[in-house]
Amino acid sequence: MQYLTGKMKVLMAVTFVALTLNSCKDEEVKPSSEVLTINNFIWETLNEVYLWDDQIPQNINRNQEFNSEAYFEKLLFKPTDRWSFITNDYEGLVNRLKGIEESFGHNFNLFKLPGVNDVIGVVKYVIPGSPADDAGIKRGDIFYKVNGMAINTTNYRELLYDVKSYTLSFGAFDQAGQLTTTDEVLLTSTIISEDPVHIHKTIDFEGAKIGYLSYNQFIADYNDALVRVMQEFKTDGISELVLDLRYNPGGSITTAILLSSMIAPANVSQNNEVFSRLIWNEFVSRYWLDAEGEDSDNLISRFVTPEVSLDLQRVYILVTSNTASASELVINCLDPYMEVVVIGSENTTGKYVGSITYQAKNTDWDNWAVQPIVLKTANANGISDYSDGFAPEFTVEDDFDAELGSLNENMLATAVELITGVTINEPARVSPSYFPKNTTTIHPDQEVRKQVMHLDLR
Repeated sequence: MQYLTGKMKVLMAVTFVALTLNSCKDEEVKPSSEVLTINNFIWETLNEVYLWDDQIPQNINRNQEFNSEAYFEKLLFKPTDRWSFITNDYEGLVNRLKGIEESFGHNFNLFKLPGVNDVIGVVKYVIPGSPADDAGIKRGDIFYKVNGMAINTTNYRELLYDVKSYTLSFGAFDQAGQLTTTDEVLLTSTIISEDPVHIHKTIDFEGAKIGYLSYNQFIADYNDALVRVMQEFKTDGISELVLDLRYNPGGSITTAILLSSMIAPANVSQNNEVFSRLIWNEFVSRYWLDAEGEDSDNLISRFVTPEVSLDLQRVYILVTSNTASASELVINCLDPYMEVVVIGSENTTGKYVGSITYQAKNTDWDNWAVQPIVLKTANANGISDYSDGFAPEFTVEDDFDAELGSLNENMLATAVELITGVTINEPARVSPSYFPKNTTTIHPDQEVRKQVMHLDLR
């Protein structure tokens, strides 16, 4: 992906405001050199590449803005843009996009219990080799205290986020619906490189060979591992694939294209059919059109001819509201060419747009970066703007009762039943008798999620 350089927009004139500090003396007050530099960087970047550049307010004087993060937020086209963000930790951002970050290793959902302000956490999955894994934490484990303090709607952010160590109290519901402590676990965060290929296996069931892949982020650095998984499936002779994207927030568009090319009918990849159309703002679209023509790779992305082709006519994709961006891109862009069966607990996120990381280079403050939305995508049939996400064709609860990849697990079992026509009757597929109903899902990590919930143009 090429990057635009140089000033391509006329910048606003610099103005300053003199503030009266006392009755006898006027003194000019302005932001620091760092803030002014970053404000200029923000203005120039957004006015050049931001998808909604025509919606940027023109009446905000960047030389009177003393907080660069707040200034950036003022320029965004809300509520349409839920994803653009700014950071003063460029290296940390780059690492997160590569699946490298400081973490305890347990990915969880938070739920508010009905009728009270109490909050519980339920573990969705654990990263192999992480502190949580070493501590024996499993999918479905419930925690409700941090450092001996009950979690509630007021303190959950303070207790669970931006901390490097804590003790979690795990518990279970009794017949009266009360939580009792079963274990206490001390966790200390560490730097983790998460392999996005979480689980892969071939399932032999009722004469069918079914590939199952739990894939948690599109990361180009792990493309070789993805190819190896597909080669295993091909060697095993699978005829159906269940692609589990329920916790996948997005990632590299090149990886999304590679995965889709290995799944799609062979003629689609061999003919390099249109995967998606990239729709930038008017200024950038004209730039690519004039520079590279209407077939530019920056305007049209195409299926590639992969090393391994499963040559499938149908794929089953498992989703939740955490399924976003590049995951949704795969659903949307495979749909014109094959049957895509969506199974899930709720609509996907609805992120039909992509972003690029821009660093404040050639300054004394190159730790700053912005991740603005720069384009939206459309499939070969022109389908875009799916802001409400993709609704499951088959609605199935993600109930955490069985390990991912197990036929006792609701979503996978549903897919296997659809493939084979044989009902799987296992008691583990029934929700726990004493788990409270009518809980409310809490999304405390929206600010964190949008930093990984991306369509990275690399």
